[in-house]
Amino acid sequence: MSENKFPTTNGDNRPVPDPGVTAHCRREHIASLPMRVAMATFVPPSNARLRYIRQMGVSDLILWGTTFRSPRAPGGGEVSFKELVSLRNQAEAHGLRVFAVETLPIQAYDLMIYGETGRELLVQHFIATIRNMGRAGIPVLGYNWMPQGVWRTNLNVPLRGGASSTGFALAEAENAPLIRGRSFSEEECWDHYAWFLERILPVAEAEGVTLAAHPNDPPVPTLGGVPCLLRSRAAFERALSIHPSPNHGLCFCLGNWTEMGEDVFDAIRHFGSRRQLVYVHFQAVKGRIPQFHETFIDEADYDAWKLIQAFDEVGFGGVMIPGHVPEIEGDEPWRTEESYSQTPYYHPMGGYRGRAYTVGYLRGLLHALHGNPSHHPLEVQVK
Repeated sequence: MSENKFPTTNGDNRPVPDPGVTAHCRREHIASLPMRVAMATFVPPSNARLRYIRQMGVSDLILWGTTFRSPRAPGGGEVSFKELVSLRNQAEAHGLRVFAVETLPIQAYDLMIYGETGRELLVQHFIATIRNMGRAGIPVLGYNWMPQGVWRTNLNVPLRGGASSTGFALAEAENAPLIRGRSFSEEECWDHYAWFLERILPVAEAEGVTLAAHPNDPPVPTLGGVPCLLRSRAAFERALSIHPSPNHGLCFCLGNWTEMGEDVFDAIRHFGSRRQLVYVHFQAVKGRIPQFHETFIDEADYDAWKLIQAFDEVGFGGVMIPGHVPEIEGDEPWRTEESYSQTPYYHPMGGYRGRAYTVGYLRGLLHALHGNPSHHPLEVQVK
């Protein structure tokens, strides 16, 4: 039996893998856990931030892509095994299980979206990152397919008591400058996406890493001349059918699915019955395309209690994170200037207090559903 922890060598303190613990093992174990709340960090996590996350009663962590350097920066490339193991050990020292890496820097995949020269090198970096995740026992890689980042046209929508959030109006973004100097067709971008999946998914399957696709945010037809492929239920059906795989599913962002105007409950039943719901962003919005704004979880257009019940009914065993939250009085920013460079069109996404409110709300719903949530200790024994 091997403890779910990486030892270090006695000589130079380099992290080394425990051969009995791989992403395959952790994927099977994590899939057996009940639905629970996680949090994500947007910068190299400080010990203080990790302590805060654990103090919220959270046991699962998502490492954001902005934690890592740009793949085209000096010394860039894949996210190394050493980086991943070091972050995992740091998280586990604070009682946190690393559930996923989400959203690598835009430079990790933009050339693949456009089908431009250099994409062959980027896909090899992507493959190496997946292999390193497998070795490091990190079982989920969340990704998006939106080089334009998250777009908002209003960064100060007033909410109750003077809180604020972000909003989007399609009429204000339709004439945005071309991102790449020309307009791309829908079908050529689908061809580029298929090129990516056909190279990535066999590696993910071999390494025991599950890919989770995030919707375009906002889910509109096009922005800056680039089609927003993952903007509807039909689009996700198409994406998952390109290379059908048990290692490909959804990062189910409730904000974006609400904005689409889709039947969210039917989508949960459909994808949940196929075990394609990997994890959830419990993002709250009011309105839908062509205009919406983010808000508090208890003021969203959806009923969070009914959604929790729907996820439970399909046997969802993944994690839920707050996603974007309102800016509230006296808060400390969760995201720093260092992490803004990857999404230049969108900065605010709430702070510590806003996240604490959402985490507490979700944990309360889970308590109402199943009683006091268990802690699911990290010391998992693996055969």
